[in-house]
Amino acid sequence: MNYDITKEILSVRDLVYDGTKEVPIDLDFSLPDYCPDIQKILKCRVSPEIFSRNISGDRLNIEGSAKIRVLYINCDNNNIRSCENNIPFSCSIDIKNTPENYLDIISTKLEYVNCRAISPRKLDIHGAISIYVQIYNKNNLEISTKVNSDDIQQKKIDLDLNNLVSMGQQQFSINEVLELPENKPAPESIINSNINLIINNYKNMKNKTVIKGNLIIKILYIHDLSTGQTDNLEYTIPISQVIDVPGIDENTMCVINSSILSHEEIITSSNNSNLISCDIKIFAGVSGYIPKEISVISDVYSTDYNLDILNKNTKISYLIDKISENITKNFNISLGDSKVSKIIDIWTDNFTNNHIISDNNLNLKNKINICILYLDDQENPIYTERVVEFDYSKLINNNINKITNNLKFIPENINYNLSNNNSDIDLKIDFVILGEIYNNTNFNMITDIITDESKNIEKDNSSLIIYYANKDEKIWDIARKYHSSPEIIKNENNLSDDIILNNSMILIPVK
Repeated sequence: MNYDITKEILSVRDLVYDGTKEVPIDLDFSLPDYCPDIQKILKCRVSPEIFSRNISGDRLNIEGSAKIRVLYINCDNNNIRSCENNIPFSCSIDIKNTPENYLDIISTKLEYVNCRAISPRKLDIHGAISIYVQIYNKNNLEISTKVNSDDIQQKKIDLDLNNLVSMGQQQFSINEVLELPENKPAPESIINSNINLIINNYKNMKNKTVIKGNLIIKILYIHDLSTGQTDNLEYTIPISQVIDVPGIDENTMCVINSSILSHEEIITSSNNSNLISCDIKIFAGVSGYIPKEISVISDVYSTDYNLDILNKNTKISYLIDKISENITKNFNISLGDSKVSKIIDIWTDNFTNNHIISDNNLNLKNKINICILYLDDQENPIYTERVVEFDYSKLINNNINKITNNLKFIPENINYNLSNNNSDIDLKIDFVILGEIYNNTNFNMITDIITDESKNIEKDNSSLIIYYANKDEKIWDIARKYHSSPEIIKNENNLSDDIILNNSMILIPVK
């Protein structure tokens, strides 16, 4: 006989591919005619950009480019200049199975770069970038929630989960012409640029999500090529974009995954004034959820029959918290014996974190690289880097098993002051923290129960069994051993807990 088992459908975001592809960087190039000769290289920045991605058959195809910007000191007047080049790349990743309703999240990272000037006008650059790919599919799981038979005792796990409604993704462009404030001189050459994306709000309509946030753009530029004088610009551009997500509505909770795919800043002219034109390509993926409580059968036995039980180890990753908050961290950067006459630019890169779980607290140990471009007391341009560390803690009101975090610490503002006779920099960085925390739970789920009704369990003829229980013994285990019911044993002995609190004698009714 097969028992009738009630099952519920739980839709989850299932990770079907998680891998990395390394792309080499090998480039020899000569400076354009408009760039002066190189005296010393300060910094080589490599920004991987993704132009297109598509799944064809069982392969994910990615097209992109490595944007290379070299900051250097020129030979003519000891000023900072920069030059740019791009290395296009393409790669294919075997994903084995082609998902139907999928979300692909692609991120990039510079692994290393070596840059040297083999002559005043020629650069030799070697390095590698990594492309990180995660592909999620909508998967429907059958969860066993009830066995419909009077002789079956059932142990259940109550889980507060999220049911995936749908997923959607889109690439879109932001094109802006940035006007300079009246107190800023017109740019003649862009030296450096940093762009951060903050998507911290959304609004749902039927089958659509409107994501909202800001782009924070910071640009370092030269306004006088003859003297090398620099200035900084900062802009905040609001973003509002509609993403098609079939099936969602106003009651759906959404998780937003977003990233900057590429960006380009060009100096343009209009009405005798120089402007900066920005072209920024953005990816946004939306996953819509609704809360769902499920009681999962984890163990069963029969009071009448011996059972053959089929079970399955089931893994589920579910959202337990969404984070959107602001923190401020202070750092002191020592430059040793170097004296600073002027800070030219400060930015951050290469953020990493490691988490530790303790007493339902998520404790993150974070590292971030501080990049500093400045003039020393002899007016020489200097570039240096410092890795700083900071902590972040978050109380998780949940039964934590093993968690993953998808948290981004985005620097929104960087303020600084010189101290210690201009040899130290006091930094204050305002971070926006965005992302999610997921609980990864494993449980043993009953999938099928079979018994032979002709093979009844032989029971003791007495109506009560005296049992000497040990402290911390589970009533479920005692009831299973004697083919009784946990509730009957608890009622007979006036017990309220599921474990024995002290060594004691209990009475076991035989059902």
